[in-house]
Amino acid sequence: MHCSIPFLVVRYKLPLANYSYLCPIVANISVMFEPLKDYCRRILPFTDEELRAVDEYFVEKTFKRRELLLEAPCPCRHLFFIVKGSVRYFRIKEDGSETTCDISLENQWATEFVSFTSGAPARLSLQTLEETTVYCIDKARLYALYKAFPRYETFGRLITERILQQSIDTSVSLASQKPEERFKHLMQTRAELFQRVPRKFIANLLGISPESLSRLQKRIYSKNKNS
Repeated sequence: MHCSIPFLVVRYKLPLANYSYLCPIVANISVMFEPLKDYCRRILPFTDEELRAVDEYFVEKTFKRRELLLEAPCPCRHLFFIVKGSVRYFRIKEDGSETTCDISLENQWATEFVSFTSGAPARLSLQTLEETTVYCIDKARLYALYKAFPRYETFGRLITERILQQSIDTSVSLASQKPEERFKHLMQTRAELFQRVPRKFIANLLGISPESLSRLQKRIYSKNKNS
């Protein structure tokens, strides 16, 4: 069925929200990329015009379980915002074994920042742990977004600082804490991982074997029960 409402909205600059019930196409436009827009609103006071830019610059993609978003050493060319699902960062050691370096869930960003910003070969690979939907943007479009709407450059700097701080916290925890301390820290700061992520990847993230993680969980549970 032909719908003339979008033409009326554009031609006469009528309020889009007032006509969404008349045309499904208009209704869909108003809610595109809403999770990312909500996230942006929580960081900075974006205008409606600035938020609408998300529709133009980002692309939605869905990846199957265990699918690679990035395979090292290929350069990282995209920045991903996770709408639904989870992404594991890992590297492959010389003996062929994998080391999980971090895990991101919904409303978090995923990329290999050094490679993305410099164009150098990626040191980490990114893999989904379940079917995952992301909003993605490549470097050229990101810089175009920064140029068109400078507030997004400030937004990008704030997000980079947050991600780097989490990376530093993870590195410090692995380097300075005992396994039990690392486990408790992860439970306190990112408890959802234990409900969402396979045990072997959590153990790998903590730098211990799955068997050691099981023993650690039992020991801590027993302590808490008897205290």
